[in-house]
Amino acid sequence: MVGETYKGRVYGRGSRNDVRRLVSGLEGIGSLHQAEAIDGVRIAAMSAQIEKLTAALQESERKRVVEQENMSVTVQQIKEQVLNLARRPTSTSSPVEG
Repeated sequence: MVGETYKGRVYGRGSRNDVRRLVSGLEGIGSLHQAEAIDGVRIAAMSAQIEKLTAALQESERKRVVEQENMSVTVQQIKEQVLNLARRPTSTSSPVEG
């Protein structure tokens, strides 16, 4: 008998009170406009956080590149010093007799 009427009542669909309770419960949640406003605030906060993290990542990457360049310069200087030491003539002085 679902969906059929009997003595003025439609069976299987719930009562009007059930519908009223459902509607009043939904009203307590808030309107679609309020939900959109909350979502907008969340999106704005997330966007700001993404921008902040992106800037921090870019700064970190910039520092890494500078450090890598500095290390390359240092390594090159060390190589040059080693080559200069290898090219120096060794002294052939005799040991001091004493």
